[in-house]
Amino acid sequence: MTTVIPFIPSNIVAPTFQATLDGNNYRIVVTWNVSAQRYYVNIYDMGGVWIVTVPLVQSPPSRAVEAVSYDIIRRVLTVQLVDSIYFPVPIGSNLTHPGVIVDYTLENFDPPVLNGLQRSLHINDTTFSFPLPDDPGQINILGSVARYMNMVGGIFITTTFIYRNGAFEINP
Repeated sequence: MTTVIPFIPSNIVAPTFQATLDGNNYRIVVTWNVSAQRYYVNIYDMGGVWIVTVPLVQSPPSRAVEAVSYDIIRRVLTVQLVDSIYFPVPIGSNLTHPGVIVDYTLENFDPPVLNGLQRSLHINDTTFSFPLPDDPGQINILGSVARYMNMVGGIFITTTFIYRNGAFEINP
């Protein structure tokens, strides 16, 4: 279950809250860095021992899906997004050159086998594909696609900690 914690920015008082990351409780303090002119997320254990500091990075909004097709020969699912507005990919990549690998999270699809994190081949600004061993069958509901910027990825194993729409989302 996702925990949503609203964030009210302040560079006078550091917002603080408790969160459960990988099954343990931690104290989160969001501080303003004067020289970088940005917020940082500081994670401490309940005894006050500093664990890590990471920059506050906002995940972009989800995008709607226009079409999905499965290639039974190559065993690849191709996803076509609704519009061609800029959708951030890794720094240094160029959308005019195919072949960038991007982690996309598919949400609210039916069948649910499509939902979840997919390491995908970015084909152009509206199309990507990923391997899928079995044909998902009839797609009843086209969901949305998101890129989550997990601020604790590589530090905490089972928890995702993202910031979007003015709130922190912690799962599980």
